[in-house]
Amino acid sequence: MSLPFALRERLASDYHAVRVLPSAWVRALWVCPLAVLALCAAPFWFDVRVDAARLGWFALWGASALQTIVGVAVVAAALRESVPGRSWSRTALALWLGIPFALVVGVTIISWQASPILLRGDGWWLVAGMCFSGSVATALPVVALGSILAARAYPTRPALAGALIGLGAGLMADAGWRIFCHFSEPSHVLSAHLAAVIASSIIGAMFAGRLIGRRTPAE
Repeated sequence: MSLPFALRERLASDYHAVRVLPSAWVRALWVCPLAVLALCAAPFWFDVRVDAARLGWFALWGASALQTIVGVAVVAAALRESVPGRSWSRTALALWLGIPFALVVGVTIISWQASPILLRGDGWWLVAGMCFSGSVATALPVVALGSILAARAYPTRPALAGALIGLGAGLMADAGWRIFCHFSEPSHVLSAHLAAVIASSIIGAMFAGRLIGRRTPAE
């Protein structure tokens, strides 16, 4: 098919070189420094929980390191989801959404069995509020950076991509806060800590949807 000369000239003048979008795993490396910061911030700023010796390295730092790694993997899954034509199937999405929650529950049970410390009395809500708000605040930088990385790919399901980013960020934040939190009681962890992970996922869905919805291909 031959094109008119004027049309060819307009097309040629409109061409611009673009950078190839790196793979999702490569782009997820950008959040790794924030993931390490989320892991270390609470225990280094405040202190390590009183039962650290009883839990041992594996149940304390090892379990939190695993949460951080899985959190980065969930962010990478979100960045792949953000690429048009690379969306996850329903089964894969169910796994990406379910694994973080199962991991938090599993780590909670292991910690409770190794070192059962109850949280009782008037301080329950105070401690729960501190753990919840601190975890959410720790997750926000990862949510912001992940949403910016996702926006570059123009996802067709921005809220879903943002929810995965927030879920991974919440898992990273909880990895650090559980090293500081002195209470292993499941009712505390599976309410305040898990609620912070869910809240981070909701914030991610809202933020990414709003950020990506305002962009145009020209940007």
